[in-house]
Amino acid sequence: MASQGALDDLKPEMLGSQRRGQAGVPLHAQLEGTLRRLIDSGRIQPGAMIPGELELAAELGLSRHTVRHALGVLSSEGLLRRERGRGTRVIADAAPRVFERTLDTFYAFAWEVRARGEEQRSFVLERETIRASPELAARLETAPATDIERIVRLRTANGEPLVAETAYLPRELTAPLTNEALERGAIYDALENIHGLRVSRARETIRPVVLERPLARLLHVKTGSAAFSVERTTWADRGPIEWQESIVRGDRYLYSVDLVREKHS
Repeated sequence: MASQGALDDLKPEMLGSQRRGQAGVPLHAQLEGTLRRLIDSGRIQPGAMIPGELELAAELGLSRHTVRHALGVLSSEGLLRRERGRGTRVIADAAPRVFERTLDTFYAFAWEVRARGEEQRSFVLERETIRASPELAARLETAPATDIERIVRLRTANGEPLVAETAYLPRELTAPLTNEALERGAIYDALENIHGLRVSRARETIRPVVLERPLARLLHVKTGSAAFSVERTTWADRGPIEWQESIVRGDRYLYSVDLVREKHS
């Protein structure tokens, strides 16, 4: 039973009525976002029980794996406690949240923040046109000295700075983009809408770094704090369209990937 003063235990049909389908957002992220909204709004209070994986999967038309993934993410963030033999219970959100970013699904910062039910806002810090160096030209498979736009943005969720991002894209693609478009949404959505291309995949490399004072101040953390440096090349149907380096707060993010062992013959 839910603790005294909490709302009734969550009913699957209530969750089903609240879940919002979002194009491009994985099903587990949609479920995570719905549960966060209900918890943050007080409609589900600390002490309330969450239905079991099988019951939720059947009611919502999802796989058990999808439900387990969503509940696991919310548990890692400190919103849920999963106890063997006793079920899953909502707990008080006393500690700062740690957001899980899965590496087996294409993502954009704006998409994942919206999926969590939070307000995404980016601040354009710099925009400049440069000539592609040989290295940058190779990354973007374009001729050296091609016009490239360098875009520096601070990415925030509910007003909290989380990522400092520097992106390089062909100027022919970014010329129509306004600062408002870069601040309010995903650059991939804007490029697809304007140019009719389809963003298809990306490759990332991730390494740990320690923040020096300028970046630490920008991200509102102490100098010397841990962070991730994420380098990303993004492809569309026309070829590579972006090379990007993001500095991601280490106290707010963890990375995970599902590992499936191949069957032996």
